[in-house]
Amino acid sequence: MPNHHHKDALLVQAVSAFAQGCGDVRIDAATSEGFRRRYHSWIDTKKANGQTPQEVWDTWGPGFLDKFKEIGRRAAEGGVVSAETLTAAAIAVERESECPFCPDKA
Repeated sequence: MPNHHHKDALLVQAVSAFAQGCGDVRIDAATSEGFRRRYHSWIDTKKANGQTPQEVWDTWGPGFLDKFKEIGRRAAEGGVVSAETLTAAAIAVERESECPFCPDKA
């Protein structure tokens, strides 16, 4: 089945889920660039299973979005979301996940 999801639209969904997880906590400016660097190329990079997250979004997307919310929740625990708290939260959630699409499992 041809992929009908545009990469940037999927990144917007991911950012939205992350922000929902952050709640009312302030997200500093550097965090936006950190998020883009970490996940923009992730969306269309083939993983060990030969598929990209973009190709399987219809099936896996809700789970991906749950993980982005969890990353936001964890990054916000200190009261301000920074590039550093984003990275630490992302690494923790990715390592704990059994998802074959997590960036550190590529």
